[in-house]
This record gives sequence, C-alpha cells and structure tokens, in this order.
Amino acid sequence: MEDDFKALDWTARSVNVNGERISHLRFAEDVVIFAVTLEELSGMLNDLDGSSRRVGLGMNLDKTKVMFNEHVVPGLISVDDIPLEVVQDYVYLGQSTQLCRHNFEREADRRIRLGWAAFGRFRQVFTSAIPQCLKTKVFEHCGM
Repeated sequence: MEDDFKALDWTARSVNVNGERISHLRFAEDVVIFAVTLEELSGMLNDLDGSSRRVGLGMNLDKTKVMFNEHVVPGLISVDDIPLEVVQDYVYLGQSTQLCRHNFEREADRRIRLGWAAFGRFRQVFTSAIPQCLKTKVFEHCGM
C-alpha cells in the first residue's frame, strides 16, 4: 500500500490542519481521507481504487464510510458506482471518531461497555473461592 500512496499526488487535494497540509492518515490497511469538497473526495477515492487495483489490491466498500462536517452539504459519494454509507461516527484504530468537537459522551459510554464486557468474562474467577492474590494475578496478566 505504501507504493500505492506514493503514486497518488494529492497535495492540491489536502486540508489545512494547523498549517500542515493533510490529505490522509493511514495505519496498515486502515485509511482516513480528508477533502474540502465532495468532488475532491470522490476523485481521491476513485484514484485510490484505481491505483489499488493496478497492484492487485481492492477497497472493502462495505467498510468504507463517509462523514461530513457542518461546512459541507452532504451528497452521494460512490466508488465504482457503489454508493458509500454516510455515518455520524465510526471506530478508527479502536477509538470512536465523530466530527462534533466536544461530544465525547459516546466514546466514554463505548469504553465503559467494553470494560464491563471484559470484566464480565472473568466473573466466575472473581466470584470463586480462589485466593485473592491469584485473582489479582489473572487480572494483571490479562492487561486490565
């Protein structure tokens, strides 16, 4: 994928973030693309799809989502004539991402649910007659 992105020239299609021009973020196969207009975003997605196909890769259009901020009038974005789903938030690299600046309530709630789910998996251990020192070892070993 690194070579794929090197072949794409998106310098004119980037957004200004604190004086830095950013067109995308990527970690392994997870990519976030930033654009100022729907036309730019559509062009960037289709460029990426074309260059990926040339090297034998493909975009998972079921996992590809679109978000709009308040400065963009929402519209249809598609890749290979397949419309992409518009979402208000999504999980990127394990963290819920939203475009509203101060709304962290959903992420906090999500993390609390994940914590309780992890705790629930060990309920039998914590409620058993096993000595507390061994219960603590289980808890520490599992990275909690």
